Amino acid sequence: MTPSELTFPRAKLNLRIRRLARPVESPMYHRISVAGKAASVLLIVSTLQVHAQDSGKGIVSPPIPFELVSDFLVVVKGRIGKLDGLSFILDTGTTNSVVDQKLANRLRLQTRKGTILNFDRRMPVEWANIPELQVGNLRATGLRVQVLNLAEYSEFAQKVDGIIGLDLLNRSRKLTIDYEQRIVSFQLAGDGTGERPLSGYHLVPLVVQGLPLRVLLDTGLQGILLYRARLREGLPNMRTEGKPANIAVMGRIQGVQAKLPGVQIGGGPEITVTVWLIDSSGDSPPGIDGYLGPTSLHAKRLEFDFGAKVMRWQ
Repeated sequence: MTPSELTFPRAKLNLRIRRLARPVESPMYHRISVAGKAASVLLIVSTLQVHAQDSGKGIVSPPIPFELVSDFLVVVKGRIGKLDGLSFILDTGTTNSVVDQKLANRLRLQTRKGTILNFDRRMPVEWANIPELQVGNLRATGLRVQVLNLAEYSEFAQKVDGIIGLDLLNRSRKLTIDYEQRIVSFQLAGDGTGERPLSGYHLVPLVVQGLPLRVLLDTGLQGILLYRARLREGLPNMRTEGKPANIAVMGRIQGVQAKLPGVQIGGGPEITVTVWLIDSSGDSPPGIDGYLGPTSLHAKRLEFDFGAKVMRWQ
């Protein structure tokens, strides 16, 4: 497979939560996801091996094994303070990291109430500060995190202790996810320390029948989700193959599954893909037309080059 590389734009957004998981192919009211989803954007990795000398500076961490849950979620081990061996989902679609309510109780965290944006509605959450969060050799102290009952929000997060978001991930210069070998690695600064997070988030260009869209490449999502109203506004004569079907219910969000021809992802050739077209109202996130899971790229390897603003994949 020819390696691909894409330079992506940066956008300053204020999206606080989106959902972890895949749509439900059923008209039943169903919870499916969770967790501080946010304006992120991912990158993609090429056949190039990622070494410290790629940038001339920096230290690549030893590979960290991960478990691939439900064929799309990357789950690694990490620690908070002195508690080691905790399970975390690496979620590039989440602005702030999340800890489960049970873990927060165990750590005796002091919490305070707040709200986040979940697709198109505000929902209450609790916030807390944790002394230290570490995955591999990537660490942060005094991190502000969300506190949620993860089992209540997502069937896929029932057995994890938390979710690692961009507030920690983009302290690295590069994040590499190797799906074939089931390992992740981070490239840190030359002194081996995590840098301060980059401001803003990254968006992947997607073209549907000539209409340019901006979507989040989201490791907490399987498939492609697009806001139906925004797509129809730009494509009043949008073509589909067959009849849209399979009502998707995600909390209050409803939509349909459809096959769209003439889709280009990251400047690639036109293909036909199956997407979820969702309805929204209220506080829809500005500047975002949808979400794209890495499984849509059929990538063996992803690289998130935060410093160079480049996405690469194989």
